[in-house]
Amino acid sequence: MTFKLFKGSKGQEKPLVTLDGENVSHLFEQNDENLNKVSSLSLQQIRQRLNYKDVGSYPFSRLFAWLQMFMVRILRMGPVPRHLSFIMDGNRRYAKKLDQPVKEGHRAGGATLIDILHICRRLNVSSVSAYAFSIENFNRSPQEVATLMELLGYYIDQFTERATNAKDELYGIRLRVVGDLSLLSEELLKKIRNAEKLTRDGQEFVLYLALPYTSRNDIAHSMQVTTDKCINSNEDITEQALTDNMYFEQYSNKCDLLIRTSGHTRLSDYMLWQVHEGSIIEFVDCLWPDFNFWRLYWIMLKWSFYQTWQNASQLPDPVRTRTRVFPKISGALPIETLKRTKRVALDSLPAAPLAVSVDRK
Repeated sequence: MTFKLFKGSKGQEKPLVTLDGENVSHLFEQNDENLNKVSSLSLQQIRQRLNYKDVGSYPFSRLFAWLQMFMVRILRMGPVPRHLSFIMDGNRRYAKKLDQPVKEGHRAGGATLIDILHICRRLNVSSVSAYAFSIENFNRSPQEVATLMELLGYYIDQFTERATNAKDELYGIRLRVVGDLSLLSEELLKKIRNAEKLTRDGQEFVLYLALPYTSRNDIAHSMQVTTDKCINSNEDITEQALTDNMYFEQYSNKCDLLIRTSGHTRLSDYMLWQVHEGSIIEFVDCLWPDFNFWRLYWIMLKWSFYQTWQNASQLPDPVRTRTRVFPKISGALPIETLKRTKRVALDSLPAAPLAVSVDRK
C-alpha cells in the first residue's frame, strides 16, 4: 500500500511525498512515542504551576490573574521576609516520577525558579537565594555534572536576557553567584561575570545563586579573609567581621525564611550561619518542580502572621495592638479613651450639669 501527501486547494494539489505502508507505520509509532513524552511533561507542568501565565489559554485566566493580584496585595499589607531562601530539592525524583531523563527534571526546576522569582518580586521581597549546586554534587556522575553545568549556563543566559529587557517582568533584578567559583569551568565563569556585569544596577531585588556552595566552605572562606584583614590592620576578629566577609554580603546576617522542598528535613550544609534569631525553616512535602504560587502564598501567610504576633507580644501596652489593627480609630480618639478602666457604679457618678453652652465656630 502506498500513501501520497498533497498540498494545495482542491483541483490544484501538488504531491509532496510518497510513502509506503511500512514507512508510515514506523513514522506514526515514532511520533506517538515523542508525543506521549512531551504531552505528559507539559500537562504536568501546567497542572502544577497554576498562575496567570500558565493558564493564559484557559477561559478563566483573567479570574486567576485577578485572584492572585488580590491575594498578593493582602499579603503585602503585613510584614514580608527581607531575605527568602530555597533549597531546590526533588528535580531528579520529579523526572523519575514522569519517566523522563534527569535533565528534564532539572529543566523543570529551572522554570519553577523563574516563576517563583516573579512572585517574590510582586510580594516586595528584597532578596532571594537559591541552593543551585552543592560542592558535594561534584561526587555525582560526570555525565550528570556536565548536564547540570550546561543547564546552569543556559538559565543564566536566559535570566540575563530577561533581566535586561525593559519589557520583561524580571527587568531590573540583580544576579549574584556565590560560592567557590574556582571549581567552575572558564566558559561558565564568563557567563556568570557577564550576567553580574549587565545586572549590577539592580538594587531593589537581588537573586543569589549558590553554586558551588556549602556553609562550611562559606564559613572557612570568611575566616580566612577576616584573618588576613586583621593581620594587616591589627583589628580583632569579631562575629560581625565574620558576617561581613560571607559570600552573601549584606544578606549574610540573617535569612528570614528558608524553604526546603521534597519533604526531607535537613539543611544539607546550607545557610548554617544565616538561620538564627527567629528565622523560620519550612519543610514542604512536594518536589521542587511542583512548588507553585499557592504553596508559597500559604507559607508566606503563616510567616507574616507569626511575625505580627511576635511584634505584638513585645509591646508593653495592649492598647498599641489595637492601634495597629485600627489606625483610623486610634488616630481619632485619645489613647486614654481606649484603655480599660474599672467598673464604676452609676450612683457614684457626679450629677449632670443644669445647663450646657455650645460655641459654634
